[in-house]
This record gives sequence, C-alpha cells and structure tokens, in this order.
Amino acid sequence: MQRKHMTYWGLGVAAATLAIVALPLTTVQADTTEDPGTAALPVVVDAAADPAKAVVGRLDFASRTETSVQSVTVSIQRAHSHIGDPPLLRLTTADADGAPIEVMNAWSPLWVFTNDGQERLEIQDSGSGSFIVPFAANLASLTVEDIELGQTVAEVDLEGPIQDFCAANPGDPDCLEADLGVDSVSPTGPLFAVMGDAVDIPVASVVSNAGPDGPIDAEVTRSVVADPGLTVVPAAADTVDVAALAIGAPQTLERTYAVTCTAPGVHSVSFTTSIEPKLASVVDANTANDSLTEAFEVDCAVPVTINIQPGSTTNPVKLNSGVLPLAVLSTSAGEYGNPVAFDATTIDPLSVKFGSESVLLGGGGGTESHHKGHPERSLELDERTRDADLDLVLHFGPRTGVLTPSDTEGCVFGRFDGPTGSTAFFGCDAVHVK
Repeated sequence: MQRKHMTYWGLGVAAATLAIVALPLTTVQADTTEDPGTAALPVVVDAAADPAKAVVGRLDFASRTETSVQSVTVSIQRAHSHIGDPPLLRLTTADADGAPIEVMNAWSPLWVFTNDGQERLEIQDSGSGSFIVPFAANLASLTVEDIELGQTVAEVDLEGPIQDFCAANPGDPDCLEADLGVDSVSPTGPLFAVMGDAVDIPVASVVSNAGPDGPIDAEVTRSVVADPGLTVVPAAADTVDVAALAIGAPQTLERTYAVTCTAPGVHSVSFTTSIEPKLASVVDANTANDSLTEAFEVDCAVPVTINIQPGSTTNPVKLNSGVLPLAVLSTSAGEYGNPVAFDATTIDPLSVKFGSESVLLGGGGGTESHHKGHPERSLELDERTRDADLDLVLHFGPRTGVLTPSDTEGCVFGRFDGPTGSTAFFGCDAVHVK
C-alpha cells in the first residue's frame, strides 16, 4: 500500500523517478577470457539518445466530473507502466482522426492515502494529479473517463505541446521537418453571370512539400468569402487530408463552388487555401507560404427581355445573309419576371454582342451592324402590343460563327449606364435557324 501512495499521491515526483528507473540499459559484454579484475566496466547508453518519451498532463479536479487542464508537457523520460492500475479512470490516447492509440487504466487523484497513525484511503472532493502516457509521433489527444460513471471528465489537446517540443528539438528521432506550401489557387469561371442563375466556379489548388523530410501527411483547408451581391455554395470551409505529400511532387486539389448574383454589377469572391502538417510532430518552420488567397470577379448581368424579329412569331434566322433586327425592351421591375427595372435607351450599342449563350460566355458574338441603336416603341413579345416605353432596336449582320443550325435561342450581352456605372445585361429569345 505504501508503494501506491508514493506512485499516485505524489505522482508528479514519483512518476519522474519511475521513468528514470525504467530507462533501458545497454552494456558492452566483457570478454569472458579477460581477468575480471581488469575487465571494462559496463557502458550505459546516453539517456538523451533514447527515443522513449512521455506526455505529462496535469489536471485539476474541482469535483469528480469537473476538470481543468493545468499544464501539458513532453518529457524525455519514458512513461511508467499502467499495468496493475485500478479501474478508476480510463485514459485513451488518440491520433488526429480520433482513432485510439492506447487505452489504459489510471488511479484517480481524488483517491489518496493518508497516514495519521495508520494508513487509510480517503476520497477527496477535489484535487490535482498528473497523467503520464507514452509519446507517439501521431499522438493528438488524451481522453480521461470515469469508468464507474461511464462519463468523460476531460479532453486534453496534446498537439500544441508536441509541436512546441518538436520545434525546440528538431533533431529528436520522433520529430520531422517539412516546408509545406500552397503554390497556387486558380479559380476559373464564365465571362459573366446572370442575376438569379447559379454559375459554377472551379478552383484548383496546388500544394507541395519542399522538405527536408517527406513524404508528409498534410491537412488542406479551403474557404471562400464573397462580397455582398453574391451567394456561394458551399459557403463553409472544408478540410481534406493529403496523404504522403512527397518532396518535389505537388498535388492538385479541386473544389467547385456555385455562385449566384443577387445584385447587378461586378462583385468579388475570394478563395483561400491553407496547408499544415497533419501530425503535431511535424514542424513547418516556414509558415509564410502556408496560405494563399486569390480573388475572382463576377460580372453580374441584369436579365432583360428581347424580341428577335419583332412582328414574327417564329423568328427565322438565316446564318449567311440579311440583317437581323432585335429589340431590347424597357421593362419595369417584375415585368416578364425580370427582378429589376430596365431602361433600354441607356444601352451602349457598341458594347452589345449577339450569338448563342455559349458563344457569348466565351467572349464571342456578332456586333451591331450600324454601330448605333434605334430608340423606338417596339412590339412586345405578343407581337401585337406596343407599350409607352421606348425600347432599343439593334441590327446584326451574318450569324455564321455565332449561331449553329442546332441552336434554338439567340442572345445578347452588353452594357448599359446603370445606377452604379457601366453594368452588364443579358437576354435571350427563341429562334428558328435556317
């Protein structure tokens, strides 16, 4: 009973003593033919060269189920064995993914032996104690559970102390060093987006390991921040594992975001990629290249209503000849389902291009034949009504290269003088290509 009193009641001192006793001794075997009187003494291996280490966490118990972490350190002494410890508390060490590494019983610091004339066990209302567990390169956390209650009483993060230890001891055999970095973040997307319609923006991130150690398991986090006027899905950051990132062998990670314009104009969305070692025992001394942000501008176009071949219900379009008339209609908010009011007379005719949606998104399209617009009261989509608004009629020449026989819509993209300056617009109408 006295040994248990020494080991657990005075655990901070006793554990260190036990750890020293437990260090392995390696001897040089003397030649049995030598005279024992002149034989060399056994050589003890330097304790500092022994890779065995321990993590020591000291916890304060305010009650049986209320704890706080006082300190966590890495000791270069080997952890004592928990074999034979009573099933009062259960210690579980785990890696960064939460997978258990070791499970062991431990004495509770609330159970102490006193000696006021005779040794006896007392259970205290509060107390402090150290929990010593073996070091492991993939160690990340320690869970302390009250076995009888079946309740977790402490979750101890071990990654910070292990990182500090390895940063201070780069030559330790359990510690590695690697220069992880984000080489590039490359968002790509269409030339413009129409208000209310989501567009996909793929983002490719290139990460690498410049060594000196490798391959290294890493964690990559990708996040996005959008200006007002845009919504992004997914909006939450995500973290993915990159296994075995070898020296000089970059890896590319891709993630696609759905971006929707909620207001007209040019708005920015920023994409950030960050990298860090997955294991706390890996030190990245150069953190300047661990994160990179790239912005992507989204040109949010106002949806408009157009009438191709005003007066025709079939809108025949010849690819190689003739001039095609097209009216961009002035509309009030809500008219034809358009979200904002639009004055077609504010259009810059020289900015307008005509073609299929795919051609316009790629930056192509035919230009206005007369290099100007014609304000007039055009026919509405019913091909009978003319309202009081002034619309803008435009004309486009041969359609070869901007439409194909399989296209069923003709579209226009351009800019107008909006409340906040030059603003994009986009609209389509059905066509019958001949």
